[in-house]
Amino acid sequence: MTFSYPFFVNNFDRVKNYREDFPTVGEIFEHPMTFWYGVRDGKITYPEKSIKRLLKRAAPNLPIFAIYNLPNRDMGQHSKGGVKSGEGYLEFINSFCDGIEGQCPIIIYEPDALAHLADSTKDSVITRLDLIKNALSILSERTLAHIYVDIGHSNWLSPEQANTLLSAVCNSKIRGFALNTSNYRTTKESMEFGLRLCELRPNDYFVIDTSRNGNGPFGNEWCNPPGRALGNPPSCNTGNEKCDAFVWAKVPGESDGLCNGGPRAGRFWPEQAEKLISACKQ
Repeated sequence: MTFSYPFFVNNFDRVKNYREDFPTVGEIFEHPMTFWYGVRDGKITYPEKSIKRLLKRAAPNLPIFAIYNLPNRDMGQHSKGGVKSGEGYLEFINSFCDGIEGQCPIIIYEPDALAHLADSTKDSVITRLDLIKNALSILSERTLAHIYVDIGHSNWLSPEQANTLLSAVCNSKIRGFALNTSNYRTTKESMEFGLRLCELRPNDYFVIDTSRNGNGPFGNEWCNPPGRALGNPPSCNTGNEKCDAFVWAKVPGESDGLCNGGPRAGRFWPEQAEKLISACKQ
């Protein structure tokens, strides 16, 4: 059965003060975007009310959510942050569940969190896997969400490594995995990797972040590489039944961090947004 999803396209400005100087940037926001939930510097905020407001506004459609709030998120790199403790993180997850109630949105769970473990010490891996497993158990038991656990991109782990990590944290209610979140690997390459991983995980399905992969990668540069372009628009028409959807997990135009002239991670950068738009039209 083909996966379908009632994508929500923003009916409000997510980024202010750009339309006058950068009018073409509005084209980006004609497509459904992902709403990220997480905090910086360990300050816990509980998302229940925010999620309920957004779901009410989106109805009868549904937004896409990304949970990005693990302790030591991004391993201290450009998008560092997250809550300070495992207990605080699980409180955050429960508040997230309270906000969703009986709805069934797509959730992209913790971009890069599992893939980073390939470079971590054994003790930190065990602790982190236990926390992720507990959080996914709560999410899958308390909600009807379509949960896709992020597993990096096609040039990071092997399918075998990815399968080992996913197997350590997932349960039978998890829909599958997410690929290429905030990265630039091509849709073709990501699809091939996802299908190879599904050979090891035959019950899984996956989504691909196509937000900025129109020109593929710039070597191995992941932080604001030049010359990139918008990719496939969000859609469930992916051409393969194992790939549920193309999504724009990363909002095109949001900086990857303080590199290659960009502002801090997550800050909207309209000059880059314009380049992504113009490149995809060439």
